Parts: sequence; structure tokens; C-alpha cells
Amino acid sequence: MLNISEKKLENATIELRIDVPVEKVESAYTAVFDKLKNTVKIDGFRKGRAPLHIVENRFKKEADKEVAENLLTNTFIEAIQEKHLRPIGLPRYEFDVVFRDKPFTFKAIFEISPTVELGRYKGIAAEEAVCTITDADVEAEIDAVRERYAKINKKDDGAAVQNGDLVRLKVKRIDDVEQADLDKVEFKEYSIVAGKSKDESALDKHITGMIINEERNIDIKYPKSYYPDDLAGQKVTYHVVISEIGEIVLPELNEEFAKKVGYESIEEFTAKTREQLEKYVTGRARGDAKGEILKEIVEESRFDIPETMIANEMNELFLKAQESIGYRSDDMEKFAAAVGQDPEVFRNDLRERAARMIKTSLALMEIARKEELKIDENRFKEVIETIAKNNNKTAAEIEKIVAENDSRHNIESELLLDSAMEFIYKNAKIKGRKPVSLDEFLKNRGK
Repeated sequence: MLNISEKKLENATIELRIDVPVEKVESAYTAVFDKLKNTVKIDGFRKGRAPLHIVENRFKKEADKEVAENLLTNTFIEAIQEKHLRPIGLPRYEFDVVFRDKPFTFKAIFEISPTVELGRYKGIAAEEAVCTITDADVEAEIDAVRERYAKINKKDDGAAVQNGDLVRLKVKRIDDVEQADLDKVEFKEYSIVAGKSKDESALDKHITGMIINEERNIDIKYPKSYYPDDLAGQKVTYHVVISEIGEIVLPELNEEFAKKVGYESIEEFTAKTREQLEKYVTGRARGDAKGEILKEIVEESRFDIPETMIANEMNELFLKAQESIGYRSDDMEKFAAAVGQDPEVFRNDLRERAARMIKTSLALMEIARKEELKIDENRFKEVIETIAKNNNKTAAEIEKIVAENDSRHNIESELLLDSAMEFIYKNAKIKGRKPVSLDEFLKNRGK
């Protein structure tokens, strides 16, 4: 009979102290030596005929090692079954030398599945943005579509930049450079639309009236809230040279153009554009409210997460970061340095994001379990059809791939998370904010 004591450590880790009685140790030695006696060859004896005491003396070290391995593995399995524990990954053992005539004591340290103790998840108060879509918003969106089909007519030398022109220019910052070194600073080339930006500190606000090949120093004072942060609150001087000016000529908004972009008429084009804008802002506003609710649920809940799980999620985020900029490196410190970040700050940020993502999923899954939420088979079919459409395949082909890769569970898990998210939203106390314009809505979301 094993004597087992259990100790809970941090990060969903368990330490078992297991005392193996001397009778079990002796039995393990007997089994090992019986096996050795029948398999090893000793000079002067036929195979399997050497006296047991000679085998025991000759192969004591080998037997000690094998007995320890057998006792660790077999008694650990017996212990976790008795304690109803489900380890993830392999245990780490701590033990001294095994003796044939003494009890054997060892420790097994291992991680178990994460646990979550939910706080309040119903009746959470949250605010939801309200955005009013105007005719001007719809017109601006339609103009954005027209711009994708626009023609650019190059302007002649001597023509001045006007608002709405596409301008190619060369720019270099000169306020942080000594006078003698100005010529050493290289220009960077950009293409911008003059007067297009809504930000008064943007460069395009300062080039109207300039002509081709004209050079000018432009002072810009960036607000403290400016992003990226390295320019926030600074006064910067740029040396600007106009290289080329093009007049943007939009296609006429008529029935022909409406059909070109997939609509039967201008009326349908306008109505669908409004519908898309309203769907966008409603979805974004609702998504932000859900995020606010979920953040509070996570903050009020308690989690015990194995370190391995966090490390694996960090690795996934690290791989995505590499893919996003097209730079590969197995060394996180080198990668951080390459993208201009402090390695420790970069690692801590990855860890924080990984832990937050895991906690979010655990909380939603626990809510789904407690509320006995189920997967809607019709919703599953919709996902399959969407995947099929996006990959130019049939639903049957995707279903076959899902079955072959045993990935149905992954899709169902995502759907269950969605269901839990909808559940907490429907059971929250949502209050609409004061209606704002589309510009204000987009600006607020960027903060």
C-alpha cells in the first residue's frame, strides 16, 4: 500500500510525495534480477543458468537503475489513479538512491489541467457606443469606392498642389540634425493625397499651393496624444520637395458605375452602402461592449494555469509576430532587438497577452459548461460553408478535410466560445452612450 501526500503548488502544479513500502521494492528487484538471469550471458555459464547471487553482484548498478525507473513509473501511475489526478505532460521526479532493503521515497512534480473559479458573470454593466450614419457618411464611403477606380492625370510643371491631388514628394527631418550634416540625411519618398487627412498635424495639410520641384521647410507641432508615441508632443521640421502632382479624376456616379461594382442601380448601391456602414458600426460597438463585459468577468474570476500552457501560447504569439513582419528568428531577444523593442518588455508583453487569452477562453468555456450551452448544428454547417466558399471548395470537401484532420472539435470549441460570449452579452446590463458621428466613433475606437 502506497503512502501518498499531495501538495498544491502555484500555476496548476501538484507535488506528490510517494512512499513505496520495502515489500514493493523487494518485489521490483526480484522481477528485474529474474529477467536479467534469463537474458544476460556470464562467462562460465550457459545463458540463463548462472546462479542468482552472481547475477545480483555483477549487475547491481544496472538493477538499481531499472528498479528506480520501474518504481517511479508504476507507482506514479498508481498514485494519480488513487488521487484522481490527470497530469498534462510528464512529471519531474526528485529521489535519492534506491536500496533493496529499505522503503523508497520520491517526489513527483507535474502540471494538471487549468482551473477557473468564476466570479459574477450575469448582470454586468457595460456601455455601448451609438453611432448615427448620415447621408454624408454614405457619400464619403461611395467616394472611397470611386477612388479605387479613379484615373490620375499628371499636372504640368508650374501647376500648384490643390486639395484632393495625389502628390509624390520627398521628405527628410532636419530639426534634429546639425547644419553641417543636413546633406547627409537621406530623403524618403511618399505619395499622399493633399488635404485628405482629418488630422491638422498631418503633412498633407501643409503642401497646398506648392509646385513641382519646389522645396520648403515645414514646421509641425504634434499633439501629446499623437501616435506613434515617439513624435507625440514634439515640434518637428521637415524639408519637403514636390516631385509630382496628379489630379485624381473620379468616375461618374451613374447606373453604369453602380453595375460595375456589383449593384443594379445607384439606389441599391446607396442603400447597401448605408446598410454595410450600419452593420459595421453596430458590430464594432457590440464587440467593444462584449470586450468590456468579458474583461470584468476575467478580473473577478480566479485562475490556476500551468506554466507550460502559457509558454505554448507565448510561442504561438511569437510565431505570429514573426509572420506579421516577415522576419524569422528562433531567438526572442534578437527578434525584439530587430523590431526596436526591449527584449524584457517584449517577453513580458507576450506573456501578459498569452495569459489574458487563456483566461478569456477558460472563463467562456466554464460559463458554457455551467449554463449547459450547446453547439447549434446549423451554425456548424454555416461555418463549413463559409470555409468552403473562401477556399473555392465544396462543403463536402471541407467536411472531409475536417474529418481527416480530426479538427471538428476545434471548430465546435470556437462556436461554443461564441455562444458563451452571446450569453454574457444578453445577460448584461447594456446602456447606450450618447450618439456620435462616424468620425468620432472611429476616433474613439482608436484610443
